[in-house]
Amino acid sequence: MTRGRATAPPRARDPVRRCRRAGSIEQRPTTPVAFAVTCVFGALCACKGPRDAPSQDPPAAPVPARDAAAPDADLDACRAAAARLPGLPPAQRAAALIDGCRPCGDWQPLLTWNTLETDGGPSRAAIERALVACRAFCEPGARQRFLGTLDAARGQDTRGPWRYLGEICKAAVSAVPDSRFMGAPYFALDRIARALGGPGGDPALVAAIELPLPALGINGVGVDLPRAAGPPTGAEAGPPALTVYVDEIQLGALPRATLSATGVAVSGDYPGTSIAPAKLAAALARGPAAVLAPRLLPAARIAEVVAAAGGGHDLRLAVAVPGPGGWAIPTALPVALGSRSAAHGVRLALGSDAAAAIAQARAAPAADLTRDPPVIAIDRAATVDGLAGLLGALAVRGVTSVALTASPAPPRPRKP
Repeated sequence: MTRGRATAPPRARDPVRRCRRAGSIEQRPTTPVAFAVTCVFGALCACKGPRDAPSQDPPAAPVPARDAAAPDADLDACRAAAARLPGLPPAQRAAALIDGCRPCGDWQPLLTWNTLETDGGPSRAAIERALVACRAFCEPGARQRFLGTLDAARGQDTRGPWRYLGEICKAAVSAVPDSRFMGAPYFALDRIARALGGPGGDPALVAAIELPLPALGINGVGVDLPRAAGPPTGAEAGPPALTVYVDEIQLGALPRATLSATGVAVSGDYPGTSIAPAKLAAALARGPAAVLAPRLLPAARIAEVVAAAGGGHDLRLAVAVPGPGGWAIPTALPVALGSRSAAHGVRLALGSDAAAAIAQARAAPAADLTRDPPVIAIDRAATVDGLAGLLGALAVRGVTSVALTASPAPPRPRKP
């Protein structure tokens, strides 16, 4: 449900423009006037709610006592699920934990809340029952706000009801210092952490759990990354991360979650701060760094950033691996990006259609591909999506590093 354009991100000082940022996973007001009206009349949501929230919340229907089911306190299953996590690729761990640990019943009505009932999604009553069973509502106002905005949000590109829940309940649902991650998967992790780390649980086991989270800014917006072509590998993105746009580079650390008896704690300052290309080499650490970019961004831009970073840095392009409840977890392709080409490296031409370059990579002898880093000559029409597909095909052939070159940018027309 993400949308993205190959443009620079708006600055934080302009919330209207920031709401229109590429790769948004939330709906935003369509005009500055609409945004202002939302802020004036939607003070309860701190101007952060979706445009489809109704101005008046219908009363929440009471949940019969029989529907407020007793939590499933099978902590043995939770312990077993947590113990399996270290053997899984990082991008699969959150889904595995949520699937194997259900301290308050089946997560499915919450994970699929956004699918309309007419399209096979859960009923409103099933969503409400699951929330009550998990004791989601810290106060009556949280229940009213969530359920009052639920119907209008379903089927839309928004997490509005969950963001409201986070704004109202804050630490009670681990929505601190902000609610950017609030959604069904994050809520499930919060409830799992409290159950597994609390009385009768295993605090030491839960404290060892560390999970990658979607790469979201403070307003809940994420870059529309290229999709992973196959099952995720063991490669992990970051934590240092370069987010690349047409005219801006940001350097920060990808978000990660740790669990405890008090819920979920998030580390990382993603997306970080803007950095000039000339300062990249000095600012980057020597360890691996993920490169995040909108999938429709010209791939030549990645070559420019890699060249600006200079040699000695392990830069790897990030792709999105599907996670629970629609999450997109950034995972690094296991191919280091460089700019120095070897004399005998196989040359691959990447244009607007990556199929030809991928076919060439698959047909080349493995010995030729692995003897020296292949050289990818990037045409100005090539996209990050195509580059990710080619790098994935090379990784399957055993390639661990490539050199990127880009055709010169066309000269700008002179003003008359």
